[in-house]
Amino acid sequence: MRLTRIFTAVALVGALTACGKPMPIIATGQPVPGGAGAINLEQGWSRETQDRAWFASFGSRLIPYAWLQHLERPDSHERFLADANMSALGFLVQTPTANNPDGFPVGFTRDVDGKQAWAGLGCAACHTGEVDFRGTRMRLDGGQALIDFNGFEAMLIDSLSATANDEDKFDRFATALGAAGAARQNLRNEIVALAQKLDARHRMNQVTVPYGYGRLDAFGQIFNAVAVDFLGIPANRRAPDAPVSFPVLWDAPHLDLVQWNGSAPNAGPGPLLQNITTALAVYGSLDISGHDGKAGYPSSIDFDHLGQIQSYFYQLKAPQWPTAVLGPLDAQRIARGATIYQQQCLGCHQLSNRDDAKRQLKASLTPLATVGTDPMMVRNFLDAKADTGAFAGRREAVLLGDKFGSQAQTSDLIVHAAIGAALRHPMQTMRDAVTGYHKVIKAAIDAHPDYYKARPLSGIWASAPYLHNGSVPNLAELLTAPAQRPSSFYVGSREFDPDAVGLQTVQGTRGSLFDTRQPGNSNAGHAFGTTLDAQQKRDLLEYLKSL
Repeated sequence: MRLTRIFTAVALVGALTACGKPMPIIATGQPVPGGAGAINLEQGWSRETQDRAWFASFGSRLIPYAWLQHLERPDSHERFLADANMSALGFLVQTPTANNPDGFPVGFTRDVDGKQAWAGLGCAACHTGEVDFRGTRMRLDGGQALIDFNGFEAMLIDSLSATANDEDKFDRFATALGAAGAARQNLRNEIVALAQKLDARHRMNQVTVPYGYGRLDAFGQIFNAVAVDFLGIPANRRAPDAPVSFPVLWDAPHLDLVQWNGSAPNAGPGPLLQNITTALAVYGSLDISGHDGKAGYPSSIDFDHLGQIQSYFYQLKAPQWPTAVLGPLDAQRIARGATIYQQQCLGCHQLSNRDDAKRQLKASLTPLATVGTDPMMVRNFLDAKADTGAFAGRREAVLLGDKFGSQAQTSDLIVHAAIGAALRHPMQTMRDAVTGYHKVIKAAIDAHPDYYKARPLSGIWASAPYLHNGSVPNLAELLTAPAQRPSSFYVGSREFDPDAVGLQTVQGTRGSLFDTRQPGNSNAGHAFGTTLDAQQKRDLLEYLKSL
C-alpha cells in the first residue's frame, strides 16, 4: 500500500504538469503507411503515435537484430522474415516507416543492451488486428491479433538449428553478417546456444492441445518464466494449457480491473507492473542473483518506453462500424436492440463513451458458476503454487510485506519479480509511472477470484472470436444455446461476415482447427440472450454493431 501511494503521488504531479501539442488524428479510410493497401479506422491515434506504438520496445530480447534480418527458413533459402512466411504465421507485414526502418512486421521491436541490438516482440504483435471484406483490409489498432505464437517460436528454433548444422546456410548467414576467420566458429557456437535456450523455453511451455491462431496462455507462460526459468526450479513447471484470445486494448487502460479474470488492478502503479510482467514473459530477462536487498533485480526491461506505451493505449478508441465498407446500419433495429441490451446485457457490460478521453470504467466480475464458461484459465491461476527457491525469506513486495516461506502462490512470485525489476531503476520507474498515470476507479482484489471479467462491448463487432478462450466464432452463435454452437471450426481467416458478425470459419490457406471438445476449449456458458426470438436477436446484433 505504501508503494502504491508513493507511485500515485509522484504520478499525480506529473499528470498535472504534462503537456503536449496535439497531432492530427487518423481518419477512417486513410491508407496504412507501409500496410500494403490496408486502410485505417479512426481510433483516436495520430499517425506518429500509431507508428511508435507498433514498434515500441519494452525490453523483449528474442534474437540479435542482424541475425533476424538474414536468417533463412529451415527448409529453403527464403528469408525467415519474408512477407509470405510472416503472413502465414499471422503477422501483419509492413514496409519501412520512421519507427520501422527495416520493414519488420507489426509488433517487432529493436532493443539495445549496450553490446548489440536485439529483435523482440512488443505489445502490438499480439494486440493489432485486421479484418477483410471483399478485398478491403481494415487495420484494428489494439485489436486481437491472429498470430500463431507457438508456430512462430517453433519455426524460429528450427531455422536457427538448420543454420548451425547446414554448411551452405551457415556460410550464407555468416557472410551476410561479415563474420570471418575465428569469428565464424564463435558465431556458430552462439547460434547453437540461442537455439538451445529457445528450445528449452519452448519445451517448458509445451502443451497437448495446440493454441492455434489468435491465442496464448500468457499467464501460464509468465508463471513458467519466473518460477521455472528465472528461479531455476524445473519442478515448478506447469503446463500453460489455458489459452485465451489476445484481448482488445481499447478501453482497457480506463478500466478498474484488467485481465480476463479481473486479477490486475489499474490504479496506481498497476499498469506499469503489468507491462513489466509482460516484458519478462515475452523474451525478457531477470537476474535474481543480482539482488542486494535494496536495489531490486537487474533485468532487460526497457524503462524508457513503458510509460509511453501505456499512454499510447490510453488514447486509443474502439473502432466504429465502417459503413462505407460494410454497409449502413438500420436505425430502427438499433433502437429496438438498445432496449434489449439494457434488459439483457447492461447488468454486466456497461456502456463506454469513446469520445470521453478521461472515461473511468468499471468491470463486472461474474462468478464462474453464473457465467458457466470454460473454467481452466481461472483454475490454473488460482491453483498455481511454486517453490520459492532464492525468493524464500525475501519480502513479497521486495521492500515491504510478509516474507516468503518455502512455497507461495505463483502469482505472488510474479508480482515480486516485477517490483524487483522496477526498483532496480527507481528514477526511471517514477518517470514511467508519471508518463503512464491516468485516473481510474480503484478496485480491491478478491483473495479467491473465481470469476471472469465482463468489459464494455465497444468495438465488439471487430473482436471475434468470442468468449475468453475464443471458442465461439461469431456473435450470432454466441446468441445460440451453448449445446447448439459449432463443436469445431477453423480460425485464421480475416474475412469478415457482417451478418453473423465474426470471421469466416472455413479452412483456407491459413488456419487452425478449433475443437471445443478439447480441454480448455469449451464453448459452454454465457447463455445470456439465447432465449430471444429471431427478430430480437437481429435487433440486438444490429445494436452491437453500433457500439
